[in-house]
Amino acid sequence: CGKKLVLNRGFRCSIHWHKIKDEVFYITKGRVLMEVNGENRVMLPGDKQYIAPGDKHRFTGLEDSEIMEFSTTHREDDSYRDEPSGEVEQAEFQDLLDQYGAGV
Repeated sequence: CGKKLVLNRGFRCSIHWHKIKDEVFYITKGRVLMEVNGENRVMLPGDKQYIAPGDKHRFTGLEDSEIMEFSTTHREDDSYRDEPSGEVEQAEFQDLLDQYGAGV
């Protein structure tokens, strides 16, 4: 399964995990803060991240970004969400920019 994800600056997906599905995220545009099992890394175009079943993960757009997701078959009933997706509160987003860089 493959899909293109468009992530706007200041927005994030839910923190979630899968029992069955594994994924690889490949950054094609922008700067993305990837969180996997409580560890954070900034990803740039050309970077990739493997997500194994059971890995809690989410990503936040530090800039307007595009991500290619490659995974085993997608099933809605295999996504377990701990928090909702949406816009990051302004103060928290500013803290993320201060910590991980605002980019260009």
